[in-house]
Amino acid sequence: MVTMAVIQTQDWLYNFLEACKKPSKITPFQLQRELICKPMGKYFSTNDLETLHFELLNNGLFEPSEWTGIEKGVIEMENRRIWHSVDKEYQLLKEKWCGPEASIFIFPIKIESENTIKKNGIAYPGKLLMFISTDLPEYGLKSLLAHEYNHVCRFKNLGLELKHIPLKDSLVIEGLGEFSVQEQYGKKWLSPWTKKYSFEETIELWRKYFIPALNMTGRDKQTVFMYGNNNRPFPNWIGYSIGYQIVNSFQKRHGPFSKGELYAYSSDEIIAGSKYGWH
Repeated sequence: MVTMAVIQTQDWLYNFLEACKKPSKITPFQLQRELICKPMGKYFSTNDLETLHFELLNNGLFEPSEWTGIEKGVIEMENRRIWHSVDKEYQLLKEKWCGPEASIFIFPIKIESENTIKKNGIAYPGKLLMFISTDLPEYGLKSLLAHEYNHVCRFKNLGLELKHIPLKDSLVIEGLGEFSVQEQYGKKWLSPWTKKYSFEETIELWRKYFIPALNMTGRDKQTVFMYGNNNRPFPNWIGYSIGYQIVNSFQKRHGPFSKGELYAYSSDEIIAGSKYGWH
């Protein structure tokens, strides 16, 4: 019997909504932490709910004050069988990539961001979170899952704590995640940042700034390399764009890889065999 990897977070959401409807001095912010973050604590092996709550909100979880607009969305998500669809697709990906078990959490995305952002996700060793709008198309849902679950697979392959992952691996992790979307569902579902910059626009940045920093660890230090800083020398999403181009060019030169072999290559091998290289 196949067990569902997708946690039934709709139960947590309904508990939160019912609690918000009752007259109480407890704020929706406190209720969200107690009824949504606390059940997640065991999966993260933490009692530090404040830090966990902050991380969820920072990555797309709906704001507690938006609770009045969430119930309709959760019902729509259930009617679309979102939790079931994600579990079914996860089982297919897991088999194809010989991937590890993962716990998957699905929540509505911030309502205030729905006009511009329909989805966001974050992955950790052994688990991933998906924040989605209620009208996210089926393949938008699948592409988000593939990208984030590919990260889970890569983390397992690396065997490193997140804080010990060097920049070179962070770049390749994002590149592999998005290449998996292309491989599974086609270029139509690639993120906009994959086409944001050309090789010619990035190669000098790569040589001058990225190569000397490729072994640098610490997610806080890597942020500017991955997301950019809205200014020179790092434009927005620069690391993500370079990471995708590294993996895509490696695959073009040395592929195709029909059975997931690509995901077993080290970051050093992928970078060396890409059009970027080490110098």
